[in-house]
Amino acid sequence: MNPAAEALTRAVLIGAVSGLRSQWGMAAVAWSGRPVGASWPVRSWPARPWVRGAMLVSAAGEFVADKSPGVPSRLTPGGLVPRLVLGAVSGTALSRRSQGSASPVAAAAAGAVAAGAFACAGAGWRRAADARTGDAVAAAVEDVLALALAWVACSSAGVRPPCRRTGHPSHSPESAGTGTSATDRAPDGPEE
Repeated sequence: MNPAAEALTRAVLIGAVSGLRSQWGMAAVAWSGRPVGASWPVRSWPARPWVRGAMLVSAAGEFVADKSPGVPSRLTPGGLVPRLVLGAVSGTALSRRSQGSASPVAAAAAGAVAAGAFACAGAGWRRAADARTGDAVAAAVEDVLALALAWVACSSAGVRPPCRRTGHPSHSPESAGTGTSATDRAPDGPEE
């Protein structure tokens, strides 16, 4: 798959997660990245410890609040606008971690559109399934779907640290583990 198309696909998937569970998309992006170290660029801000902690708390809070009967619909402006914004932000952040990142505007648009579509689909699912299975079962199915989409979106999406010299991922898929890349060599030559 074209690297830019793969980055956009990941943006769509993580945007879909934000549409189902507004906080989970950014939480998945934050927790799937490597912790920020001295050699990491500024663009890896979602992996900072304070961001990870805040995303974990907000995702857990949403998990609990979603099961409460008094929570307003996700399709009200107060529920939909944050999903669109977080879908755009998480789509852009995840796209930038991919090996062939897409345009930030395209990634943000893909994440926001997917968030809006999946917010509507999720609300429709909950209404339809509530009559048959009850809201708790419908919510649990939606939780599982959101987790599966987050896992697919974030799996192997730029989880290697970038090369200190170029800022690009330190191993390309073609040379990973072959000993042919300069980053695969030990300081005094290739390992035998």
